[in-house]
Amino acid sequence: MKRYFCCLLLISVVGQLFGQYGRGKLHERMYVQTDKQLYLAGEPVLMKLLTVDAEQIPLVFSKVAYVELVNDSVARIQIKVELTNGTGAGRMLLPADLPTGYYRLIAYTQFMRNEGTDIFFEKNIAVVNTFQSGYHPVETEPTSPPVLSVGEGEEKGILLHPDKATYPTRAHGELSISGLPENIHTLSVSVAGKELLPVIESDISLFRKTRTKKTNTAHNMEFLPEYEGHIITGKIVDNQTGKTGSDDVLLAPGLTFPAGEGIRFFAGQKSKTGNVRFFTSGISGTKEIATVVYHADDKYRIDIQSPFVSRYAPEPMSVLRIDSTYYDRLLARSVALQVFRYFSDSSSENQNVSESYFKMDPSWSYPLDEYTRFTTMREIFIEFIVGARFRRNSGKQEISVYTKRGSNYDYGTMPLVLLDGAPVADHDAIYNYDPLAVERINIYYGPCVMGGFLFDGIVELLTYRRLHTDLNLSRSSQIIAYEGTQPPYRLITPDYSEGKNRQSRVPDRRHTLLWNPDVHTDGKNSIRLPFDTSDLTGEFQATVEGITNDGEMIHATSFFTVE
Repeated sequence: MKRYFCCLLLISVVGQLFGQYGRGKLHERMYVQTDKQLYLAGEPVLMKLLTVDAEQIPLVFSKVAYVELVNDSVARIQIKVELTNGTGAGRMLLPADLPTGYYRLIAYTQFMRNEGTDIFFEKNIAVVNTFQSGYHPVETEPTSPPVLSVGEGEEKGILLHPDKATYPTRAHGELSISGLPENIHTLSVSVAGKELLPVIESDISLFRKTRTKKTNTAHNMEFLPEYEGHIITGKIVDNQTGKTGSDDVLLAPGLTFPAGEGIRFFAGQKSKTGNVRFFTSGISGTKEIATVVYHADDKYRIDIQSPFVSRYAPEPMSVLRIDSTYYDRLLARSVALQVFRYFSDSSSENQNVSESYFKMDPSWSYPLDEYTRFTTMREIFIEFIVGARFRRNSGKQEISVYTKRGSNYDYGTMPLVLLDGAPVADHDAIYNYDPLAVERINIYYGPCVMGGFLFDGIVELLTYRRLHTDLNLSRSSQIIAYEGTQPPYRLITPDYSEGKNRQSRVPDRRHTLLWNPDVHTDGKNSIRLPFDTSDLTGEFQATVEGITNDGEMIHATSFFTVE
């Protein structure tokens, strides 16, 4: 009953949202906060993402955001960020060979693409590549200090200030934020080195100009909203002609995640033009995906398509010119970056795996080391395996599995066969596979429903290495590496509240001292957040940004010095 009620609630909410879209009322918009605006090549861009409607009210709809770093018109870096309750936190690592210049940081959801690229969130960031000779600052007159479009330390009653104006290196400090409303939807705080380049207009000002744009949206829903999870798209391609599309209604596309524990199978929805959509959920990190086309007889395959826009209307960027007075500061920051990368603990990075969605225990499980090891799969299935067998049909080997027909069991002819999670449509590949490489065989009696497909049972073979090595797939199957969404990223920093930590011989060369994309206020009017300075000296800027449930933007900045 509880599951039935949840389904009705989801249908009701989605129905209301689609009703608003059909009436032209639902316009999703995005805002992105970054930890700073000037980066060195090799640094990460830390970002907080927020989705709202055209009235600036927080919107909980899409589950995936797409961020691209664009040089003029072509994307140089692309990431997907997981959204929870309309917010997300991502990390975009800038390549060490990224040339010096201004870049466009563009963010959007698939649902926003139905209105065109004009309503995408966009801001400029500057990148300096200190590893390339062309970065050297030019001899010019020193520029004026940054021009902020909001008052330092306060906007609309929000007060932000550190507990000291000056800190020593490796010191423990606190930020005080007061004047906060009770109905905060999300709040984030960053502390990073003060910008070297002028800030002519704040990100919030840019956002307020773009969010109100409304277009005549198309009603054909070319880009479906990802309100459950990432939708992987592909095309059915003829292996002989290379053309897209097929009139064969029997073709059944499927997708799995090999090299993982448990079984995850997604059935594809195909169109008459050969496009395929896989409605996935709960996937993150870079992993392998395997596609298969059943009933294809090696004639068709699935080519996975990029979900990004990738190319935009050209927008020439001005030349990045840096005053020679900043040379020493850039050099020190470059050395600090290299030291930081060398001593950083890679284990602190987000490690992500997809969860198993198939929880049923196997009907039979065969750890082959506990049996006599035969040298052919045929012998193993004849001698040990109960309820599954090979049979010859039209000159090819097929696997049949017990499936329930009414009150009786019979051998079904359409099982799901997996080797280390990779779907195998041509069972000759299993018949000829080396059984000495297989650790375990699991048999699931049917019928089994996976991703909307009805299978006559499941045969799962797991090798020792779980890497589906030496598997000769048919031309209807492909295995590729695919980058899923990023889960929320958190910056891990040392704690110098205790004196012994300050004596560590490990260098601390952080330029971003604090990055907390999800600050919880619990309805309090004021909060205090701890931070720790690094070995770097100079001016630092603290920034707080957020939004209330009724759409009021929160923004304030403050500055302090580390000596």
